[in-house]
Amino acid sequence: MRASSTGSVVPRPAAPSDPIEARLFQGGLAGMEWTFRGRRSHVFVLQAGSGSLTFAEQDVVVAGPAIVWIPADANGSILFEAGAEGGTLAIPDVLLGSAMPVGAIFSQVRDAITRPILGARLATADARQLLSTIAAIDQELRLDVPGAQEAVRHHLALLLLQVWRLSKPSTEQAQPSPRMILRGFVHLVELHAREHWSLAEYANTLGVTADRLNTAVRRATGRTPMELIHSRLVAEAAMLLDGSAMQIAEIANVLGFKDPAYFSRFFKRVAGHSPKAHRQDAAMKRTAQETNFAAWP
Repeated sequence: MRASSTGSVVPRPAAPSDPIEARLFQGGLAGMEWTFRGRRSHVFVLQAGSGSLTFAEQDVVVAGPAIVWIPADANGSILFEAGAEGGTLAIPDVLLGSAMPVGAIFSQVRDAITRPILGARLATADARQLLSTIAAIDQELRLDVPGAQEAVRHHLALLLLQVWRLSKPSTEQAQPSPRMILRGFVHLVELHAREHWSLAEYANTLGVTADRLNTAVRRATGRTPMELIHSRLVAEAAMLLDGSAMQIAEIANVLGFKDPAYFSRFFKRVAGHSPKAHRQDAAMKRTAQETNFAAWP
């Protein structure tokens, strides 16, 4: 996210490694404009004043108090007029995922934050509460004291709940659809595969039973949840074996295996060959390719 005074804006794509950014703005003499793109979600809370949003070939007038939520990978810009007051956050995907609430509302919150909110009106109290959360995140980032990242995740989790509530979720505890269960499960595997969560932990986080999780995943993929988790771990192990000089014991440790021997047995059971054999085979293939290229006239 790049902000500037009105007149000239230099867009800058947000790289996957871009950090979280928090900023409050209060009644400046010049307008402020932000462009957004890349793998960060953006929230703008306008307490007072007005502005305009360009998003998905739409031009939307924003009048405070209001909220704008832009999911990751969306392109656009927002301009606040002189005198506007509010705050903004740019949130990378990894941090967003780690701040997701657990339990029955996980799928509902995840579904809510994949949809844009384009200038929805807020009650004054809601705007103040959201800005208070943004201010708390801004303070933690500025102080950079021990525990700051944990505090940021805590405040961000509160903000996600606030955004979800503003999306007017159903008061009924509707069961998530199989598609939502699968999407949430895949997301959690990306975050927690190295922690070797049990099937029950995944199910509890998604707010479903282990049997329902197993059924939803099997129907959609033809494989069990544990098979998908194991495949994910082996795929990451293979990438490290192929593309790094790390020892097998080091790779085992990175992937959460305390016993390198157990890791080797696990890898062989899933992949059909040992980590050592995999690395040797990959090296032979690279040598063969290099030889073939060298033989070209």
